[in-house]
Amino acid sequence: MKIKVNKDRLMHNINIANKAVVSKTTMNILECILLIADENGIKLISNNLDMGIETDYFEGNVEEEGKIALEGKFFSDVIRSCPSQDISIDTDEKFITKIKSGKSEIKMSGRDPEIFPLLPEVAENLCYTIEATKFKDMIRKTIFAVASENIKPVLTGEYIEINDNDINMVGIDGYRIACGSSQLLKGNDDSFLVIVPGNSLNEIGRLISDEEEIEMYFTENHMMVRFKECTLLTTLIEGEYLKYKHFFTGDFKTKVVIKKDEVLSCLDRVLLISKDVKKSPVKVQIGENVIELSSISEILGSMYESIDCDVTGDGLTIGFNPKYMHEIFKNIDAEEVTVIFNSSLSPCVIQGEEEYKYLLLPLRL
Repeated sequence: MKIKVNKDRLMHNINIANKAVVSKTTMNILECILLIADENGIKLISNNLDMGIETDYFEGNVEEEGKIALEGKFFSDVIRSCPSQDISIDTDEKFITKIKSGKSEIKMSGRDPEIFPLLPEVAENLCYTIEATKFKDMIRKTIFAVASENIKPVLTGEYIEINDNDINMVGIDGYRIACGSSQLLKGNDDSFLVIVPGNSLNEIGRLISDEEEIEMYFTENHMMVRFKECTLLTTLIEGEYLKYKHFFTGDFKTKVVIKKDEVLSCLDRVLLISKDVKKSPVKVQIGENVIELSSISEILGSMYESIDCDVTGDGLTIGFNPKYMHEIFKNIDAEEVTVIFNSSLSPCVIQGEEEYKYLLLPLRL
């Protein structure tokens, strides 16, 4: 293989492909990016077996067609360090890859491209289209509630439900629930449920840039998302997701309507005290049109703050993990937030925008 390519263009595509490259694995080939050069141009593929990315073909001068697997991080570092915008890449039959730029020449040991695992084929007969910024917003406002630990594999993913043109996304980590709903630009006359790994959804959110819309395709085992410059494919998580809808009944004994920014600012100060959020929960006391937040740390000290608000119903004292509470309020865009309670031992429901609602379990004080 022999190609000439612009440094910035190549670097941009390496950065995209590197999102699916793993740094530590027993399969060394998964640490690589597959570089392909043919009559259509140049493209890159990465695949960690859970998630893979294939860039669209981009422009370059292909003097000799071919392909090579190159260690992703090292390849990225080499290209980034090149002194000139003009880069030539030349490989031989032993997979030695010579990279020239200006007066610089670096040789990389490549790997056999034939052992690189290509992405599975996904049928494209059923396409679901959604506004890109809206989908990115849905990910941002729900992904933080996905479990990071692999206690229950289904909780490390987001539950996505599609009914005709409606899409719902849910994240649960055992302590909180985040739910979001929206409309598809284009759907199909069917309904289905899938669980998408949280790590993959995070990368999908990062890949959305200036697209007006993105296309999604689903099979029994995979989800494929097509962007402006690349395609991402992820395996789905098998299993039965937790039933959650019964938590959002709308019943309450206490309802609080409060300014989001005032609560968020107060929680910033609570977190200065509550370094150990399990030992130093935030205490929330609800009175007559006022809510008081306080926290005590045996090592750092204490804090207290009151916030004016509209209160309907009974007074209440309840404790929460301040970090979890802060993450919910941080991802609400509405100016005012409604919080409903039933008792000091039952979860509260938090809602800003109509399309999003959250549930947070209390801590014993």
